Amino acid sequence: MKRKILSLLLVTLMILSTLTFISCDKGGGAEEGTTTRVTVDVNPSVEFMVDEENKVISVTALNDDGSILIAGEAFIGKTTEEAVELVVSLCAETGYLVKGNVEADENNVKISVSGDTKYAENLYKSVEKKAADTLEKLDIEGAVKKVEALNTEALRALALSTSLYTEEEINAMNDEQLYDVIAAGRVETALLLTEEMRNAYYNAKEYEISFAESEAVAEIIESLGGLYTLTHTAYKTALELYGTAITELDNLRYELLVSPESAYQKALVELRDAKADLLKQRTYTASLDVNGEEYASATVTLQLSEENYDKALAAFEEMGKQANEALEALIATLREAETKLHELEETIFDDNIKETLQQKATDIEASVNAAKDSFFADFEAAHGEDIAAIESSLIAEKEALKASIEQGK
Repeated sequence: MKRKILSLLLVTLMILSTLTFISCDKGGGAEEGTTTRVTVDVNPSVEFMVDEENKVISVTALNDDGSILIAGEAFIGKTTEEAVELVVSLCAETGYLVKGNVEADENNVKISVSGDTKYAENLYKSVEKKAADTLEKLDIEGAVKKVEALNTEALRALALSTSLYTEEEINAMNDEQLYDVIAAGRVETALLLTEEMRNAYYNAKEYEISFAESEAVAEIIESLGGLYTLTHTAYKTALELYGTAITELDNLRYELLVSPESAYQKALVELRDAKADLLKQRTYTASLDVNGEEYASATVTLQLSEENYDKALAAFEEMGKQANEALEALIATLREAETKLHELEETIFDDNIKETLQQKATDIEASVNAAKDSFFADFEAAHGEDIAAIESSLIAEKEALKASIEQGK
């Protein structure tokens, strides 16, 4: 899907220019600090992208529990240590971390810090201490564990899925450059708190930018006139089919995965309710004396809550599977339309068209950049009510968890 019509020379220059820009203005080498990826996992799983001054520049939920946790919270601008302290504190307030009698592996705080530099090593030690100190301050018996950060291949996959760079461009980047690309994508989608909304955004943007590039090409062919009128007509027809497929796919993705009325989102609500009941019961059970009369019956109730949660999770995952299977047919249609465009470019673009496109490469790039610049505003305008509703529902869910845990103490 990610393609360039520009000449190989211009692509190479663009890559070198981009990488030079990314790698500059760090104010020092890796030992002095660089953009870094930090994750904190207590089941709510959260990612922080941190700049060279150890300030959080983006926060992203890596699962639904993480979305609930970060909603309405001010992480941006905090140090990594402050951000980790806030995550641990919120986990305690919402029942993900529990005081009292819990299984040995239930109160683990798992942390990763990307990079093999001394800076990364020292940063991990600092956030590990902050997490441990916070657990102690909250009187929670728990452990802080180091987990492996993403390797280079995994970083490339993440950068590819959250940017418009081609695979070739991504493969040319080192880890530090990949962190910058990921951070840019995370900052861009900061208002999109759920994975479903971010996926809808990334997919829509990729297709729309590709469409904008092809549309710019069509306009250049049209400007040639004369014998190229038929060429333009054939290309424009294929482009319209491509645009229709993009719109249909975007609409179906929204209806199946993002709309509050979708079976997927309704299953998610039921899953959250089951999780809230499980957290409440776990907190209550942990507060009891293991030798007391209530503990045995509370343990049975807790087991039932766990079984209900597992059923709700299985139902939710099945809804997601069905939605993705339904999307596959439209994705296939879109790929056919895209293939048709590529075939036309190979078969009906003569040397004159190709030379003109190279000469107009700057104009094409300007059209693409204009589409990139306006895309988030267009997406927000189209889905603003959904974005606001999602945040409100997540905040309400978090406040309900806090109230439930407080009542269960």
